[in-house]
Amino acid sequence: MLSDNIALGRYVEKDSFMHSLDPRVKLLGLFVLAGFAFSINSFFDVSLMFGYTLILMILSGLSLAYYLKSLKSVLFIVAFAFVIQLFTRGGNTLFQIGFIRISDLGLFNAFIISFRIIFAVLLSSVLTLTTSPTSLAHALEDVLRWFFIPQKFAHEVAMVMTIAIRFIPVIANEADRIMKAQLSRGANFDDRKFSGKVKGAISIIVPLLVSALRRAEDLSIAMEARGYNGWEGRTRFKQFKWKLKDTLFLISFIVLCFVIIFV
Repeated sequence: MLSDNIALGRYVEKDSFMHSLDPRVKLLGLFVLAGFAFSINSFFDVSLMFGYTLILMILSGLSLAYYLKSLKSVLFIVAFAFVIQLFTRGGNTLFQIGFIRISDLGLFNAFIISFRIIFAVLLSSVLTLTTSPTSLAHALEDVLRWFFIPQKFAHEVAMVMTIAIRFIPVIANEADRIMKAQLSRGANFDDRKFSGKVKGAISIIVPLLVSALRRAEDLSIAMEARGYNGWEGRTRFKQFKWKLKDTLFLISFIVLCFVIIFV
C-alpha cells in the first residue's frame, strides 16, 4: 500500500523518553536540527548528526521500520539529488566517458546532499511519531508566541499546519484506494508510453483532488457545528510542564548545532 510507505504525519502512542518530553522543546529542537541538517558540509558533521539522530530514534522506543517507511517516500528525491550532484564541476576526475565526468568533489557533494535530506526527514518523523496532532498544535502556538507573534495569528498558523500534517496519511490512504479502484476498472499504470503515464496520473490526481476538497468542506462544517470561532475563549484541558529532561534535551541540540557551525 502507498500509505504504508509514509510515516510522516502518523502518531504512535507509546511510553518512551521522547514521548514524555515537552512537545514545545521537541518542536523547537527537532525543527531547528532539521534545518541545520542542510548546513552540514563534512563527513564529521554527518557522523555527529547520524549518532544524534540514531539516539533520538532509539529513545523514541519505536522500531526502525517506522523510520525506514518515511525514507521510502523521499527515496526518489534523494536519488535524483545524488545523481545531479555527481556532475558538479571542479575537483579531480574519477571517471569520464565523453562529456560525462565524475569528480571527487561531485561524489562528495552527492553524499552530503543525500545525507542532508535523509536527516531532515528522519528528524521530522521523530517529531510526528512521538507527538500527537493536538499536542503539536498547542506546542506550535506556544513557540510562535515566544517570538512575539500575535495570539490569533499563532493559533491559526498552528491549526492549519497541524491539519496539513495530520492529513498526509489520510490522503495517502485515499490515493491508494483510488489506485485500486482504477486498476479494477482496467487502468494501466505500467504503460511505458509517456501519454499512458500521463493518463494514469490524471486518473488518480483528479479524483484525489475532488476527495481532498470534499474532506476540507466536511471538516469546515464539523468545526462550525461544534462552535469553533478561533482562539477566542478557548482553554486547554492538558497543560504543558517544563521538566529537567526538557532542559537537558534543549542543551544537547544547542551544543550539537554549535559544533556543526563552528568546529
